[in-house]
Amino acid sequence: MKLHAIFFALFPAFATLLFSGASYGFKQADVDKLLTTKQCPFCDLKAAHLKDASLPEARLPGAIASDAELTGADLSQGNLRNATLARANLSRANLSGADLSNAGLRRTRLLHANLSHAKLLGADLTNADLSDADLTGADLSRADLTGADLSRSDLSAAILAGARWTDGTKCSEDSTGHCTKAPAPPSTGGMF
Repeated sequence: MKLHAIFFALFPAFATLLFSGASYGFKQADVDKLLTTKQCPFCDLKAAHLKDASLPEARLPGAIASDAELTGADLSQGNLRNATLARANLSRANLSGADLSNAGLRRTRLLHANLSHAKLLGADLTNADLSDADLTGADLSRADLTGADLSRSDLSAAILAGARWTDGTKCSEDSTGHCTKAPAPPSTGGMF
């Protein structure tokens, strides 16, 4: 009787996990498609192992590659607009000229990554590690760099218009190569 009661008490939890459709890893079919065609919009690449993958000009808009291992991967000139790469490891990756506009890159490791001339408009780079990264000529307009590590990174000619800087302050619209803090909004002067 007790075993019967335990079964009925735990069954809803097991059923929820079993039939929820939650995915905790990549879909092998998506990885295979990417490696053969270099095109995989909206793919599930969560935690995929793509170390040193040669994927120049890959089309991955909207792909979910959170926690993916992409160390040394070549994604140059790729389309990764709106992709989710949170906590992914892109250390030493080549992302030169890639379009990462509006990409989710929270806590992503981009150590020694080549992001020269990449488009990172509106990208979320909160707490990302960009130390020693090449961001020469990259467009970081309206990107969020709050808490990001930019130590020893090359920001020569990088566009930082309206970006949120590492300390959370907003860069002015004419910020290029470094963040010029935007002026504080004028005080209304009144209580109401």
